[in-house]
Amino acid sequence: MEGPFPLLVHDLGNRTDDCQTRFSISNQAVSTAAIHELKDYRCFESPQGWVLALEPASLHTFLWRPQDGQRISFPSPKQEFPRRCKCLLSDKPSSTSSCTVLVLDLDQPNLLVCRIGGSQWDSYNYELTMFLADDKPREIHMAKLKGIAAVGGKVYYTFTGHALGVVEFSPELSLTEFEVDMVELPDTMPFTSTYLVESCGDLFMVVVVFLGHNVHKIDKVDVYKMDFSRPEWCKVDRIGDRVFLLGGDSIGASNFGASCSASEHGLSSNCIYFLNNIAAEENYLHIFNLEKGTEEVQRPFRHKNGCLLPPPRPPMWLLPTDD
Repeated sequence: MEGPFPLLVHDLGNRTDDCQTRFSISNQAVSTAAIHELKDYRCFESPQGWVLALEPASLHTFLWRPQDGQRISFPSPKQEFPRRCKCLLSDKPSSTSSCTVLVLDLDQPNLLVCRIGGSQWDSYNYELTMFLADDKPREIHMAKLKGIAAVGGKVYYTFTGHALGVVEFSPELSLTEFEVDMVELPDTMPFTSTYLVESCGDLFMVVVVFLGHNVHKIDKVDVYKMDFSRPEWCKVDRIGDRVFLLGGDSIGASNFGASCSASEHGLSSNCIYFLNNIAAEENYLHIFNLEKGTEEVQRPFRHKNGCLLPPPRPPMWLLPTDD
C-alpha cells in the first residue's frame, strides 16, 4: 500500500465503489482507492502496525502488514470473531519473539488467543470485579476500560482508578493486577478520555481533558509515564522523537493508542495526534505539540458537499512497523 505512513483510513459511506479514503498525516495528502484487504476481509488494526484479517466465509485468518503486504497465516477459528471486537499483539512479530495475538470481545468478557505458529485459537472467559465506594461489587470489562497496551510481552489495562491489570502468557494465560499511585483528578474534573500507549518499551498514559462536558472542545492533554519500580504514573512534558496516535471506536467503546518515530516519518516530534472518537460522527483530528503547547485541529474527511457522513466505522490508524 502506498504511504507515507502513518495513515488514517476511512470508509466515507459510499458502498458503490468499495473505496477507502486515506489521509497521510506527514504530507497532508488525501487519496481514494480500493484496499483489497479492507474490502474483502474483516480487519482489526493493532498498535504494532499489523492488521488482523478474517475472511467471514472461510474463516481464513492472517496478520497483514499494510506497508508491504506481508502476511502471517493463522489457524482458522472455530467460529466467526465477535460482532464487535478489537485486536492487540503482545509484542512485535519477529523470529525471536513469542508474539501472541488477542481478540477481545467488546460485548462479552471473553478473549481469543493464538500464538504465532500456534495450531489453534483458545477461548478464555474472565471475571473482573471492582468494588465501589459503598463496597458493592461491580463486574467490569477489560476491553471497554480506558486503555489497554502491550509492553514487554505483557498486556496492561486500566483495572480501577488505583490499579492496573496485567495479562501474561507464559507459562499459561493469567490475569493479575497491582496497585499503582494513580493520577489524582479532583472531584470537579471535567469529562476525560484516557489512553494507554507503548513507546520504545515504556508505558504511557494520555489523559484528554475536555472543556467541561463538551466533548467537541479540548481543554488540555496530559501525559504520564509509568515508573514500574515504584509503581506510579509520573507526569512528563516531552515524549522525545515520537508521536502518539490516539483514536478508537465511536463514543469511546474502546480506545486505541499507538506510537511511532517522528523523524523517520517526516513528522514533528513531541506531538500527539488525537482522532476524537468520543464525539460521535465528528472525526476531527486534534494535533497537540507538547513542546510548543499548541493545538491544531484538522478535518481530513469531508463529503464532496462539505458535510460529514455518518461513517460505517470510525477511521482507523494504519501504522509503520519498521521502528
